[in-house]
Amino acid sequence: MKILGIDTTTKIASVSIKNENEIFTLSIDNEITHSEKLLPLIDNSLKKANITLKDIDLYACINGPGSFTGIRIGLSTLKAFAQVYKKDIFSISSLELLAYSAFCKQKEKQIYCINMIDAKNDRVYYDITKITKINNDKIEIKEILDTSNDLIDDAISNILTFISNNDISKDLLYICGNCTDTFSLKLNNICSNMFNLYPTTQDLINLYTNLNNVDDYIFNAFTLDANYKRKSQAERIKNE
Repeated sequence: MKILGIDTTTKIASVSIKNENEIFTLSIDNEITHSEKLLPLIDNSLKKANITLKDIDLYACINGPGSFTGIRIGLSTLKAFAQVYKKDIFSISSLELLAYSAFCKQKEKQIYCINMIDAKNDRVYYDITKITKINNDKIEIKEILDTSNDLIDDAISNILTFISNNDISKDLLYICGNCTDTFSLKLNNICSNMFNLYPTTQDLINLYTNLNNVDDYIFNAFTLDANYKRKSQAERIKNE
């Protein structure tokens, strides 16, 4: 299967293409130019993989949370491709993909991931995900604490309450994301198992091939929605 995966949820726009057993990846670090650079980035990636857009069997993307504008650019692009070429889109949140990235770095068959992404100004996007390797060596992902956007202290309070109410063992608990260094002193109150990482388009493509409940994450041009979890800056300024 040939898969085109993109991520525009951060200032780094990334494109990966799976062609047979190889994955080709290109990225650019400039959030301001996502709208100008994404299509050339996809075109260059296709050339690197020696295939055309018509050859792609499946599209894949991270649908947020993250940059409001970046999410819209990425999803609009893939929706257009999917509508023209009548293909499906595999899409998952950046937080759930974080859990998979963390799961691949340890040896347990089941873990609970507190996934956190820096939302700036001491705010974080976060959730708690249960991720399990089942009998056929496939992965099952279940979000057990819904995605939220809060100040870090409020997020930690909500997480500690949830962990206590659900009797989750700290031995199976991991914190992962791109803000574990920034808030390490505060997060140590939850647990000491931390991965400072951010999901990649390679992770996205690999997860598709390893996910047991993959049908839950398959969409088309009309059913795929963004996972913003926070209003745009313009909306916030207007409301305030």
